Formats: sequence, structure tokens, C-alpha cells
Amino acid sequence: MSWVETATTVVGALGGAVGAAGGLAVLASRKKIRAEAADVLTDTALTLLEPLKVRVHELEAEVKTTRDNMVELSDSVSGLTATLRRWRAAILHPDAKVEALRKMVTGEPVGAGREQG
Repeated sequence: MSWVETATTVVGALGGAVGAAGGLAVLASRKKIRAEAADVLTDTALTLLEPLKVRVHELEAEVKTTRDNMVELSDSVSGLTATLRRWRAAILHPDAKVEALRKMVTGEPVGAGREQG
């Protein structure tokens, strides 16, 4: 074998070894790159979710306040309805007298005697 053939074989072998090592390095770094990308995506998702969590808590508080207000308003409507029914019944009663109706209307707080139910 001539020295040219030997040199070509050595260079080819070295090139193949370097190429194989480079390929292995790329494969190894792909896992690292994927892991880093997953970390970046996770951190970004958590950063984006935090304001949404805060907003959800704010909205939950608003919903509770709104529900409480609705219950209070419903109770008021029930009380006023009961008052109007009593007044109507008194007005339509066959023995109704204007003075007695005035005393009833002025003496009774509006919404008093709510119906429970």
C-alpha cells in the first residue's frame, strides 16, 4: 500500500470519526434544547396564567356581590308585594273607610311584614 492510500484511509477514518462524533453531539444537544424549550414554554404559560387567575378571583368576588344584591332585592320585592296585597285587600274590603286606609298606609313602613317563602 502506498503512502497516499494510507493517508487517504487515515483522513477518511478521522473524518468519519469526527462526523460521527458531531452527529452524536447534535443528538445529545437536541434533548437539551427540547428540555430548555419546554422550560421556557412552561415559564411563559405560568406567567400568562397568573393574571388570568387574578381576574378569575376578581370575577368570582363580583359574582358573589351580585348574588347577594339579588337576594336583597328579591327580599325587598317580596316585602313590597306583600304590602301592596294588604293595601289592595283593605281598599277593596266592603267596609273600607278612607280614614282607616290613610292610617294603615301612613302607619305601616313600606315593605313591612314580608312574605317568607
